[in-house]
Amino acid sequence: MKKVFYSLILFCGLSACSSEKVALEPLRIYDVANSNCKLSISPTDTRPDFYAENNAIPAKLSIELDKDGIAQCLLEDLKANCSVRKIYVNIANQDNQITLIVYHNVLEALADCICKYDVNFKMSKLTSGNYRLKVYYAKPNMKYEESDIVYNGQVDIVQDKKTIVTLSPEKVLSEV
Repeated sequence: MKKVFYSLILFCGLSACSSEKVALEPLRIYDVANSNCKLSISPTDTRPDFYAENNAIPAKLSIELDKDGIAQCLLEDLKANCSVRKIYVNIANQDNQITLIVYHNVLEALADCICKYDVNFKMSKLTSGNYRLKVYYAKPNMKYEESDIVYNGQVDIVQDKKTIVTLSPEKVLSEV
């Protein structure tokens, strides 16, 4: 009987520790993958009306939370220099604020065009709730200023429901 009692106490203690770890675990980004250039436009080579129409379409961020606390995220139509090969997403979070930092590899040479890319990534250990979301387009060294913000607002993230926010249409991922 003593063994059963001690085993029960030990099991309760261990399960309390493991659930505490989940609650304290920070958000993290993983499985980041970007598309090749979906559309290339240039102010000098593209018809002015086609350039203006496609350049004005803003990027969008969608977040869909599944039951495991993993958010499937998509940055759609992100504008960046055509020389960009790899786009990264980093995260910082505190309390109910999520800050996403989007940046790319160091460019060896600049192209005279802008491409539109899609970037898929996963965010883990997110719970349903209302969050303050900030998204920045940072330089390749991950540094950014307040003027680099492309979204700043409240989002309601609910399990099995896609949340979509529109990013600032005039912003392009920093070239240098």
